[in-house]
Amino acid sequence: MKTNENHLHETACLVRFSTKFWSGIKSDKMLREALANNVKANDELLNVQKHLVGNSHSKYFRKIVNKVRNEFYYPMTLPWDDSSTDCDGKVVSGWRLCPSTELDKLQKHMDEAKHDFYKEVDGFIRNYPRLKLEAKELLGNAWNEFDYPHPEEVREKFVFEFDINTLPKIASKNDIRLNVSEKLRSKIENDISKRIKNNIANSSKVVVQTLIEQVTHLANKVKTFNPKDASSGFFKESSIDKLRQAISVLPSFNNDVFGNDEDIAQAHQNLVLAMSKIENAKSLKEDSDSGKKKRDDVAKDLDDAIDPIKGGFMDKLGGAK
Repeated sequence: MKTNENHLHETACLVRFSTKFWSGIKSDKMLREALANNVKANDELLNVQKHLVGNSHSKYFRKIVNKVRNEFYYPMTLPWDDSSTDCDGKVVSGWRLCPSTELDKLQKHMDEAKHDFYKEVDGFIRNYPRLKLEAKELLGNAWNEFDYPHPEEVREKFVFEFDINTLPKIASKNDIRLNVSEKLRSKIENDISKRIKNNIANSSKVVVQTLIEQVTHLANKVKTFNPKDASSGFFKESSIDKLRQAISVLPSFNNDVFGNDEDIAQAHQNLVLAMSKIENAKSLKEDSDSGKKKRDDVAKDLDDAIDPIKGGFMDKLGGAK
């Protein structure tokens, strides 16, 4: 596999999505001690926590964040670093690689998501006083006014950040930034090149494996679907939409990151042709002979489309490393 490590800093950049929200959970030492006395246990082995305003808001914000990650942040980026640290030294979500051709689109999605996120935060802060009063009845004697931060303090605990960074450029012998010996400069250059090459190989492996799984899953569901049997293979419109999205960003990954791999390019063309025969999920569920033939043809086209990236492609990745 021909990698693109020497010019990757020109065709892609690093992005990082970090978020957090107020859990509304607080440990209560007095309740812990009371429980320990009640059950005759060592209080240091117990942990009693209170949901200060219930737990529905945390589930709701977690759902919002997961939607951001699954609908466009993960599909439009590639794994790069597992984790990193912020300015306070805390571990946050890792940097991911975004092709330059996808960056504007991703930034637009993230801007819209950030606006929606903080709109929901505003709504939560408005309801905060009411939630406190409701919690006073629900928690009974466990309720304590001093457990509740000021609304503006709560607001500060909600964070939605999208950061963009450049990739390290492989140092050349004319790079004046490194006043070191030629031997050390060469080592630094080789280390950076090796790390980038391995990251590219790992990213392409993830993309290819995920694509094969998505295509195979949909092909099997379509193939085994029986309109007369509700328990047979069933496929949703969302499965088709997710596959279309994965196919749409594949050229950017291949051109900007993977060095225009021929097998990936061929698989993309095949998949575009195969998916062009699918109008929607409903069109594949007709209870007729023609409907059955269409499902069989689509399933075969999907299976055949990913032949170029099966088997031998992983061998190429091994060679790239």
